[in-house]
Amino acid sequence: MSECSFCGALAEKHYPLCHACGALRYPVTKISPPNITGLQKKLKLSASVAVAIVVPGALLVLAAMGVNRLHAQRKKRKL
Repeated sequence: MSECSFCGALAEKHYPLCHACGALRYPVTKISPPNITGLQKKLKLSASVAVAIVVPGALLVLAAMGVNRLHAQRKKRKL
């Protein structure tokens, strides 16, 4: 059972908030968000492809972005 540090109310389960007074219980464990960088990269790529289909001449910009990305990856490998 956990006890609230402000009002002293006891709770059977550990919750981050006290049900009696609404204060935060200490210590509050930090919950890290899931790693979504891969999903963000896929979304960015699909948005770029969609723009390249709609806007004339954007295919050249998309190709330049791809070349720049490949150049950066090769540079990382050499270091």
